[in-house]
Parts: sequence; structure tokens; C-alpha cells
Amino acid sequence: MLSPHQEKYLAWALTRKRNSSDEEKFTGVLTEAKVDLNPHQIEAALFAFKSPLSRGAILADEVYL
Repeated sequence: MLSPHQEKYLAWALTRKRNSSDEEKFTGVLTEAKVDLNPHQIEAALFAFKSPLSRGAILADEVYL
């Protein structure tokens, strides 16, 4: 059970906006991944987040669309 203070912190951490060049943005997703990532997938994600023209990214690999 979380205290009210912990609930507020968790809500803040989950909804805060990060700079697109902030590697912590990708690190959080990477640590929670339930799949084995390949090096080329990680490199593509880092490239997309660091792109000066990108305001975000949706990455999909082998989704069979």
C-alpha cells in the first residue's frame, strides 16, 4: 500500500514530460520491456529520440501490419 506522498510522486513520475534528448526517457521504457531487444532496435530508438525534427516517436518492429 502506498502513502499519499508516494502516490503523488508516482503520478508525477508517470506523467512528467521529458526533453526529447533525455536518455532517461528511453531508459525507463527499456527497463520495463518484456521482450528481448536487439542492438539495432535500441539504436533506432535513440536516433529517433535525438532527432531535432522529432517531437516524439512511435517505433514498431516486426508487427506484421
